[in-house]
Amino acid sequence: MTLELTGLFVILAGAVVTLTIASGSDQRNVLLIISDDGGFEMGTYNNTVCKTPNLDSLSKRGVTFRHAFTSVSSCSPSRSAILTGLPQHQNGMYGLHHSVHHFNSFDAVQSLPLILRNNGKYRTGIIGKKHVGPDYVYPFDFSYTEENYPINQIGRNITLIKQLVHKFFSERKSDKWPFFLYVAFHDPHRCGHTNPQFGVFCEKFGDGTQGMGHIPDWNPDEYSADDVVVPYFIPDTPRARQDIAAQYRTIGRLDQGVGLVLQALQDYGFSDNTLVLYSSDNGIPFPSGRTNLYEPGMSEPMIISSPEAKHRWGEIGLVFLIQITPYLDLVL
Repeated sequence: MTLELTGLFVILAGAVVTLTIASGSDQRNVLLIISDDGGFEMGTYNNTVCKTPNLDSLSKRGVTFRHAFTSVSSCSPSRSAILTGLPQHQNGMYGLHHSVHHFNSFDAVQSLPLILRNNGKYRTGIIGKKHVGPDYVYPFDFSYTEENYPINQIGRNITLIKQLVHKFFSERKSDKWPFFLYVAFHDPHRCGHTNPQFGVFCEKFGDGTQGMGHIPDWNPDEYSADDVVVPYFIPDTPRARQDIAAQYRTIGRLDQGVGLVLQALQDYGFSDNTLVLYSSDNGIPFPSGRTNLYEPGMSEPMIISSPEAKHRWGEIGLVFLIQITPYLDLVL
């Protein structure tokens, strides 16, 4: 995508969605929530089986995008594009950041947390999956990620995530600084290849059964393989249905985690001056989904809720995730 087209889409998004908080406000905050391999398995996208009351509630308080697209259907490149406003071939994150892949963004890239740090007016925080680098391109004042915690704990343990969100909000309540908080869940990413004892989607992690640990704030929902909605691009087989049922259970943990984050936002008095964005990095981990250029790999859920644009709540729209950073840089 050219910079001209990016600018055009940014202006379009601003006109249609009103992604701003009133200029008269003393404080403008941003809460960005990203799921990992998240899809459209939620009520607001017409899935009547998978229970997502918190995301559905957020959708009612914002604009829901039926046509939101990532710039690349892969984790690190997509996250780098979200945080820089530049596609992966311009920011340098051509592949995955971790392990032997070891891709990094170019040294001179200006990410959103770096821009906000340099303007001296914001406190930035990240909780959950980072998966981009180097640190000096993506610096956060408050950082709890897979770089210093086990990924399943920092990305799936919604009680731990809640505690860290409370810590961040408590500090902001005390110092009065406006903030950008990035909460990056690891759900509903598959984990059968790394932690098979927890199930194909880590759907057993923390559910309280023997050997699985216990996440106090998670109340697992149970799904039958016979009841799930099989997307058009997935073969309708017994194994696929079993995987989707496991995926739903993990999405339930994600949704309850989102609810805890939004409740904390309200409890600390930030709901009326915080722009909330929810989306995913790439498509779901099924055939034609993640890592594919087909629509199931590139199309993402997206909800944007502005407390100063209540007249736009309930609308739908078109957006590219790459627009997030340029627009926030414009309005903050």
